[in-house]
Amino acid sequence: MTLFIIYVRISLATGEIMAYTKEDLLNLGVTLEDLGDIRKKIVDVRVFDYIDDLILDNTTLTQLNYTINLYQNYLNLLLSYSAPNLEKILKGLRNTEVIDNHVVERENYNWLLAYQDTHHSTAINYLIKKLFVEQESLNSQIICKSHEILMRGTSNEEDITLKFRKNNQHFVGYVENNKNVITFLPVSFDEIKLALKLFCNYYNQQEDNEITCYVKPFIIHGLLGALQIFEDGNTRVARSIQHIKMFQITREQFSTLLKLPALYFSKTYIPYRKEYRDLICKIALDPTNQTWNEWITFNLRKVQDQIYFNECNLERTRKL
Repeated sequence: MTLFIIYVRISLATGEIMAYTKEDLLNLGVTLEDLGDIRKKIVDVRVFDYIDDLILDNTTLTQLNYTINLYQNYLNLLLSYSAPNLEKILKGLRNTEVIDNHVVERENYNWLLAYQDTHHSTAINYLIKKLFVEQESLNSQIICKSHEILMRGTSNEEDITLKFRKNNQHFVGYVENNKNVITFLPVSFDEIKLALKLFCNYYNQQEDNEITCYVKPFIIHGLLGALQIFEDGNTRVARSIQHIKMFQITREQFSTLLKLPALYFSKTYIPYRKEYRDLICKIALDPTNQTWNEWITFNLRKVQDQIYFNECNLERTRKL
């Protein structure tokens, strides 16, 4: 990690870190007067700098400890089922996960249902196969293939042919009165290779702290959401990898060999999509200790919501 931080500082000194050219920014509709302000909104690999020194505040620690205990009780409930019923439950949880709360409104609902039951399941199975069965370390090829699977059947399916972004024509924001309103600009396409190397190194490294390892899935999610390495579907991939990391931590910390993840919680983001997006934007623009804590606490509460929901459904099923 130190090697890459040194590289970043050298690049900053030479002006190469923000590799958006003046022409790139003008093509996005930025005026000459706004160039300076927009350059402050460019994400770069410094987003990784705060992670190693991250300190969880009291609010986050309180939520974390509560969530760990809640999750343990939830796992005990799942493990009380017979093996055949447990397998059915885990497959049911996998197949009903809504993978993309950003496009629910614009996708055909019937197609979305089919998409959930096929492509999301395929992506989860693919990640489990590569990372657990074949015991590979996460790498850019696995991330890219997961994205390809998840994009199938969506209105932006053609984006799977682009692989990682190949230009600086993408922005995060919205269009108003035919003008681009830019919230932030993703990592430059020529920094994606370095960003992915840092990301995979972070994902694959072992955590010594038994408490902070539980926040790693959310940090992974936030990093990919901020970097925006694909033209579309970034948070889709981020949530899938988040759930797989939670699966790994579950097996390691709770000494259970579940064959599939016990928890997905993309659906719980839907009512809070504005807060979800705003928090990712904060990480992208100002990845400080405070913004990371806000993001982690938000996600811990979504985990809690989903556990309550799942437990209620499981108890109802028992009574049928």
